[in-house]
Amino acid sequence: MSSLARLFSLATLIGSVLVIGGTGCRSWTAPPGASFANVTIKNHSTAEIAAAAAQVFSADGYRGSRTADGDLLFEKEASRATTLARESMVAAYGGAQTINRVRAQIVGLGGGTYRLQCKAYMVTGGSDPFFQDEVPLANVRSAPYQALLEKVAKQLK
Repeated sequence: MSSLARLFSLATLIGSVLVIGGTGCRSWTAPPGASFANVTIKNHSTAEIAAAAAQVFSADGYRGSRTADGDLLFEKEASRATTLARESMVAAYGGAQTINRVRAQIVGLGGGTYRLQCKAYMVTGGSDPFFQDEVPLANVRSAPYQALLEKVAKQLK
């Protein structure tokens, strides 16, 4: 096999891995709104699901609230390393703090079944919403959030 053919084969392999890794496997099987992290919960009310989610996220260091449209919002300070990477050393030294934000929804599927789904973001720009930059995390970074949602489902069994 010539070196040009090997190079082409390697480039094709790397491209395929990047495409599959960038989209995440969940996006092929889950509805678009649930492609980041989700669990299905049966025989519990939305209030019970929201209370369990608040308890699980709180135990992981998040502060929670409800949004105007009734969704769940959880936030905690990101690590110092994340802040340095996203805000710059000067801003971090001046007190800037990156926020890890999770937006969760409880979606009715009918028959007493609900899907608890979430999407996570890194938020920079301070506490004023006008200046904040909310950057969604890629689907390949969903594992910690999927684990939290699975704890919620386990707590409700």
